[in-house]
Amino acid sequence: MTVDDFVMDLAQLGEALSDPQELLAEIGDQVVQTMKLNVPVDTGDLRASIQWSFNGSNSIEFKMLEYGLYQNYGVLPNYNRQSYHKPFLSDFGGITDPQPAPNFGMGSGYRNRAFGLPARKFYDELIIQEYIGAQFLEEITIDF
Repeated sequence: MTVDDFVMDLAQLGEALSDPQELLAEIGDQVVQTMKLNVPVDTGDLRASIQWSFNGSNSIEFKMLEYGLYQNYGVLPNYNRQSYHKPFLSDFGGITDPQPAPNFGMGSGYRNRAFGLPARKFYDELIIQEYIGAQFLEEITIDF
């Protein structure tokens, strides 16, 4: 490699790092593709909503339907212990002191239930950050 070749490669590296949108677009496409492969699917709405966009000139952001966060991280089952998840009819004692409902052949009435949603990870923010860093490092060390 001559000095002129080295200077030309160095100039190309400077251009690539000063305007990384092409590399960011490739990374965004790859991350979205991986997320779509791993997302749990019921109706397909969540998978269809996963996308990326530029956030400024040197960064990207990933978007999806809001419930994707709950799918990925889960919801703890203890949220139902608050008073706002209890029956509101006065026959049941109101929202702070629920009473058993009369048995009409459908069970013994109100029960203190705890619902939750287990985490079904389809992405990890740390892994995405490390992947983006590795792609930039590869761009610097291998391509130039």
